[in-house]
Amino acid sequence: MSHIHLPDGIISPIWWVTGYLLCFTILFFILRKLDGEEIRRKVPMIGIVSAIMLLGMSVPLGIVPVHLSLAVLSGILLGPGFGFIAAFVVNLLLALIAHGGVTLIGLNTLIVGTEIFVGYHLFKAFSKKFSQMPSTVFATSIALVVSMALTVTIVGATAGLVEVIPHHHDHGHVEEEILIEEGIEETVVEESIVSDVKYMVFSGWTALFLILLVGNALESFGTAYIVRFFMKIRPDLIHQVKQ
Repeated sequence: MSHIHLPDGIISPIWWVTGYLLCFTILFFILRKLDGEEIRRKVPMIGIVSAIMLLGMSVPLGIVPVHLSLAVLSGILLGPGFGFIAAFVVNLLLALIAHGGVTLIGLNTLIVGTEIFVGYHLFKAFSKKFSQMPSTVFATSIALVVSMALTVTIVGATAGLVEVIPHHHDHGHVEEEILIEEGIEETVVEESIVSDVKYMVFSGWTALFLILLVGNALESFGTAYIVRFFMKIRPDLIHQVKQ
């Protein structure tokens, strides 16, 4: 669910250029460690997982104004290396359809890539003690919190005031976005923006917390059920993580 949807020109070039440099450096070392045959074998799976992530980010959940990212799922199916490649592909395509600025592809790939990395290793660790379902739920939930914290930290370090609020898109769904306001007192923004957030009978910070909580739960359990489906049709993909 974490993703920076700011338009180009807001975040300082020194930050998004650094994001690109880090992103391409990681991609370089990932590809350097792979042989050509392994890449050719994995390209179809990378394409499939990237399409699944794009689908998850494009379909509104309905009962809560957020969408899925399925980043942890990509890590479980591809591993952190190929999962990072899939994250870059997804963020590139999203930027090309104005789902975030082109200058933010590097930073967004780092955010989603972190979620993939954390989710993969937590799933691998939890699988040694728990069954597949709770392992996936715990790993996904924690990875989402980490990626959200990273998103807020990145934008907080690049601009003045940071608030995490629901963001409405033309295609009818809502997702967390980082909103930056220059020269406005924090208390004023909290009252004017957060107070407008509504969910069911709740409003303000309570509504925002419930949106994040329900979104986290839907992502975690949704990922768990998809992993369980893969356990039935392609258990070898999941067993590779558990080894």
